[in-house]
Amino acid sequence: MHRYTIYTLLLFGLLCTCGPAPLFAQATDDFRRTAPEPGPAPEIQLGDFEDFTLDNGLQVVLVENHKLPRVSYQLFVDVPLHLEGETAGAQDMLGSMLRRATTDMTKEEIDEAIDFIGASLSTSGNGAYASTISKYKEDVLKLMADVVLKAEFPEDEFNKVKEDTKAGLAQETTNPDAIASRVRRAVIYGSDHPYGELMTERTLENIDLAAVKAVYDTYFVPNRSYLVMVGDLTPEEARRLAEENFSDWAEKEVEVPEFATPERPDGVTVNFVPRSGSVQSNIVIADPIQLEPGTKEAIRAQLLNIVLGSGFNGRLFANLREDKGYTYGAYSSTNEDPIVGNFQAYANVRNEVTDSAITEFMNELQTIASEPVSDKELMDAKMQTAGSFGRALESPQRIASYALNTVRYDLDRDFYPDYLKVMQNTSINDVEEVAEDIITPQNVNIIVVGDKAEAEKLAQFATSGKVNYFDVNGEPVDMEAMSAPTDATPEGVLNGYFEAIGGKDAAMALENVSMTMEGTVQGQTINQTMVKTNDARMSSQTSMMGMVLADQRYADGKAMVKQQGQSMPLPDEAVAAMKDEAALFPETAYLDMLDSITVEGSEMVDGEQAIVLAITKNGQTTREYYAADDGLKLQTVKTQGPQTITQSYADYEAASGILFPRTIKIEGMMPIPLEMNVTEVTVNGEVDPALFEME
Repeated sequence: MHRYTIYTLLLFGLLCTCGPAPLFAQATDDFRRTAPEPGPAPEIQLGDFEDFTLDNGLQVVLVENHKLPRVSYQLFVDVPLHLEGETAGAQDMLGSMLRRATTDMTKEEIDEAIDFIGASLSTSGNGAYASTISKYKEDVLKLMADVVLKAEFPEDEFNKVKEDTKAGLAQETTNPDAIASRVRRAVIYGSDHPYGELMTERTLENIDLAAVKAVYDTYFVPNRSYLVMVGDLTPEEARRLAEENFSDWAEKEVEVPEFATPERPDGVTVNFVPRSGSVQSNIVIADPIQLEPGTKEAIRAQLLNIVLGSGFNGRLFANLREDKGYTYGAYSSTNEDPIVGNFQAYANVRNEVTDSAITEFMNELQTIASEPVSDKELMDAKMQTAGSFGRALESPQRIASYALNTVRYDLDRDFYPDYLKVMQNTSINDVEEVAEDIITPQNVNIIVVGDKAEAEKLAQFATSGKVNYFDVNGEPVDMEAMSAPTDATPEGVLNGYFEAIGGKDAAMALENVSMTMEGTVQGQTINQTMVKTNDARMSSQTSMMGMVLADQRYADGKAMVKQQGQSMPLPDEAVAAMKDEAALFPETAYLDMLDSITVEGSEMVDGEQAIVLAITKNGQTTREYYAADDGLKLQTVKTQGPQTITQSYADYEAASGILFPRTIKIEGMMPIPLEMNVTEVTVNGEVDPALFEME
């Protein structure tokens, strides 16, 4: 330490006496201002790479690497593009079923065997992936082979998978980002192409165990499959293990359908998904593109995308976030594919700047498609690519995918080893040529998920001058047919609701209603009991695993909320909201404030047409959705602070002559939707006054 300090001081003294200080300062300043020139592209070592084919057609690829005592295996089944039709989603469910049982092991035994050797094993609708330390390389491959080749499909496990899939689909069709992704696929590929086909509630309901087995029996064959081995294996070991575990897999021919290649639209289309209560618009600008893996164009497209919008330094981010402040982030991506790839640019923006944001998107696309990128932009993109490519090589799964791509797409064996060299030699002209091919702002699909009030403002971007409307499943919606009846009035809609549930007089004559509800959150059962009286008192307790999570009470103008036993301070607006919530039927109060209610039109709610009432009170607007055919309430959307809460009602059943919803779904309060099932409804029962007592 002392020697270092002395040498540093001596060096500083020499520098101070060897010339004027300003020259030294200038030299230091120049050094800091000028980035070093990039060095030559590093040589990529993926490891020794060889392949062979078993007699049954299974292609085996070995990437030999003995640096670490680890191995990984990927079995990829090249399921051909096909339409699943009325059972769309069966292949995805197959992926969830594969690890559920084999002819010799239950799911619990499979999990225990994997845990015992500290391995990992996952499955999908296209095969399986496993990894472990070298000591257990034979054990884990045998397990993976058994899971795929000796798969059993127990009915009870299928029921669990279907319930999980149903919950996942419910979350997907209520999440605006997921909705935008679904509709993007339907719009750019079309529902008659496998890439545009979507699982819906209807197709999920149609999927039975036989449909899942049919996918497995039809497409899981060795002559369309690849086994990629990466890590501490010799060629002799790889061949022996492949033959021991997969040689008995029977070869079978598979029909490969042909589909027309999706094309860009003729002009610009605007496609809108109305979403009740949206406080922002999810914008996606997308197209199908021809961009095949393993080509120089794919590498150049990646550089182009980095300049445009792959991260914080992209033009889209700088414009829409840093300059305009429209969004937290704006990005783009290019995806290569041997059949048809895609380009997309996307951001989530505030409702009021939806049209302005699209204008900026289109400006940026036009600029990058018609003007060369700068030297600095290209150099920065190359440096970012080199870094990300190098980090990717640390992942055995990524190395496996590179090896698989090389064999599957018949790429030059030097494509990935020479990747950075090709990237480094890419010129501005090369990037410009790719930009002209894949970015065509005059022929794009604009997809927006958001508040319907923003939709018609976007017609200016469409070549046709019209907005196309879709539901969450990418199905077209006729908005003219969706307009509310011309004679619809708030009073008429509200009276129609009372008539639908059993009559206004009968409803208003109720003294109290008690409900018991049950739901599931991340595998845990959540219970709720709620009591409401006709004099606007309410008591609600929510519990999980015997512990009260929330206790809410309202009576006589006072309110109390406890979370896990701790009292929460309540502002006046929260007390007012609880008063409204305490009403047995809020519609009775609505009938006394008709001047503050308007008919906003009609929207689809879970595939059913609903008339929308906008109720304004204390500066806040709540929207209620009533079925156009029978008058029942389907949904309520309201804002609570920064949150937009959507509550849906379904499965109405009668109790003492009045219909009550037996399924209540709440979105916006938690990261995932919460569905509560009403297990018991009691009308005019004995109510304990202690339920409404407050500290």
